[in-house]
Amino acid sequence: MDRKKERRDRLVVLSFVSIMLMLVYGPLADWFHAADHLLYDTIATHIGNETLDDGVIVSVNPAQKSTQDVSRIYGSLVRRFQDLGAARIVMPEGPAPELSGELPGWAAALGDRTPVFVPRGHPLAEVATKTGFLTLQPDNDGVLRRLSLWQFESGVMFPSLPLAIALSSQDTAASSRISSGDDAVFLSNYRQVQRYTPEEVLAADFPGSNLKNRTVFLDSALPLVHAAAILPSGEYVTRSEITAALLANIEQDEAIVAPAWVGALEWLAPALLAIVGVLFGPGRKRRDILIWAVGLVAALVLIEALMLAFGRVRFDLGRPIVVFVAAAASSWWLAGVKKKAAVDAFKRGSDFLSAGRLEPAFAEFRRCEPSETVAAVMYKLSLAFEGQAKPERAEAVLQWLKQTQGQDNDRSHKLHETNGSGMPERLGRYVIERKLGRGAMGAVYLARDPRINRPVALKVIPIEKEFEDEELEEARLRFFREAESAGRLTHPNIITVFDAGEDKHLAYIAMEYLGGTPLTHYTDPKKLLAPKKALELCARTADALNYAH
Repeated sequence: MDRKKERRDRLVVLSFVSIMLMLVYGPLADWFHAADHLLYDTIATHIGNETLDDGVIVSVNPAQKSTQDVSRIYGSLVRRFQDLGAARIVMPEGPAPELSGELPGWAAALGDRTPVFVPRGHPLAEVATKTGFLTLQPDNDGVLRRLSLWQFESGVMFPSLPLAIALSSQDTAASSRISSGDDAVFLSNYRQVQRYTPEEVLAADFPGSNLKNRTVFLDSALPLVHAAAILPSGEYVTRSEITAALLANIEQDEAIVAPAWVGALEWLAPALLAIVGVLFGPGRKRRDILIWAVGLVAALVLIEALMLAFGRVRFDLGRPIVVFVAAAASSWWLAGVKKKAAVDAFKRGSDFLSAGRLEPAFAEFRRCEPSETVAAVMYKLSLAFEGQAKPERAEAVLQWLKQTQGQDNDRSHKLHETNGSGMPERLGRYVIERKLGRGAMGAVYLARDPRINRPVALKVIPIEKEFEDEELEEARLRFFREAESAGRLTHPNIITVFDAGEDKHLAYIAMEYLGGTPLTHYTDPKKLLAPKKALELCARTADALNYAH
């Protein structure tokens, strides 16, 4: 029955996960990309990037300045950079986007002494040393995460501006990780590059060492005010800052890339995780599903973080995690349905047992999850079958107990044949092992039912010693009436009574044995129970009393 239900649950989870896969990688793919973006952004924010050590940014404030004024200041700054020995001049935006026709006079000197780099298609491109494209294409949420390294145009591969700058240096060799035409680099966060104002650079007392052998970025975009994009870290950056960040990553071989094999794994991962969810989720308890799912999701997040931080490889696991969580959630929901069905079955079985309808009770109890409580009532059911002279049914119940409880002969304790404590060795069919406690009239022993090797608590009263002849019969009736009344109660918070009898002038009641710590242990002021735990115990006790009444 359980295996059939487990197979049915697997089919339910498989159907649900299949639908999720079609949605996540089909019509709703753009929407579910948010999971990839969220995970990547969270990790990328904390990635350790090195700043461009020799980088300097000088930004002209275009406010209240004409195009000609900005162009003139650009010319003065370019000559100043050349005079101070700058290693490279990069103009990611150029001096005047509206510039057309004849170039300004200072443009003729570009590249004479210092290499100058501008974007492709800019009016100054024809006189610059090198050009490269700088096309910013943010994702649907407006965040810039990706920049192509190469662009195919008219049968020719053109590099991006950061890559063109890196390749022009004799000291920098292009990494094999970014040498193929289909590669792209990914942005994470921005480490601040030193900035100077035009007024500081053009001042007569400006130290030349501040620009000598440095890579100088010249633009008319003030930080934040003229930001061109938002990075995954949430930082607003200009084109110069984007170029500086990517140039640093390329030159220091720390660029984040996504090789072809990563793309294949990103398609394989959701299928593998879906299979894992279908195979290992159904049939488990809710707590086990939760622990298992949280552990695996944490491992996946750690894998992505390690690959990003140490391998500089972007491996998006956001959507595969969504698929796996969907599988785990459906298994968790089915486990709750199964638990409710088991609770209802236990209640119906208890009602049938109290009414003496043993066969329906047996059928209901078999639908329950194996537990000590279920084992206790099943043991009680086997004794009830024996009382109705149905030994074959009693044996069937005991066989079910052995199969579900996993009884192991190695667990059986060595019994003492003799003892000098006056403790009885056997009462009825129960073998006495040791004394658990003593009250005013009798004692409680730990005993074992040899038929199924099950421990029981045996409450024993020397009834003939405690009562006179005229009171003995009434005491015996009261004792067994108490056992009978208690035996009718079937509740998780009430000890189950299995059997009652009289042997060797001793009356006994065989009850469910529960190990644990006595409450007297917690009467010590230093060992008091926590208020929440104490209230939970009170609530359970009140629930049991309510059931008994």
